[in-house]
Amino acid sequence: MKNLFLMRHAKSRWDENVSDQFRSITENGVHKTEKVAHFLQNNYDLQFDKIYCSKAVRAKETSEIVRPILFPTQKIEIEEDLYTFSHYLLDNWIRKLDNQLQNVLIFGHNPAFTDIINQLGNEMIYNLSTSGFAWIQFDSTNWKTIEKGKTMKIILPKEIE
Repeated sequence: MKNLFLMRHAKSRWDENVSDQFRSITENGVHKTEKVAHFLQNNYDLQFDKIYCSKAVRAKETSEIVRPILFPTQKIEIEEDLYTFSHYLLDNWIRKLDNQLQNVLIFGHNPAFTDIINQLGNEMIYNLSTSGFAWIQFDSTNWKTIEKGKTMKIILPKEIE
């Protein structure tokens, strides 16, 4: 059984005079990310074999907020190929994961995340909002051959009290 966990980066700043990859996150983004991470910590016993993150500053900042709450001792691997907005490229990347890994968490971007959730999960969503979290479970032992999985959970910051 394979579990794919996706967390979209926190709300990013648009008032910085930097290219897209270097935009940082807002204070509100920090708050919403902490809220989602604490909700996950309090309601689920999540274990991750590996944590990957886009090279974008906003994704890295988001992962560093979540780390002390959900996986304090684990390393976050920065992956250049995860700085993508294409679900085709993301799907290809996921299917190349090491089959020793059962539970993989990825920090990344839309529209790739929303599209991949709709492609691989069994629930359609309109949008995985910033700081949103998704969990898809596959009845498979091989990442390369995963098919339509079961959407176990979609958590959006606005839905948490």
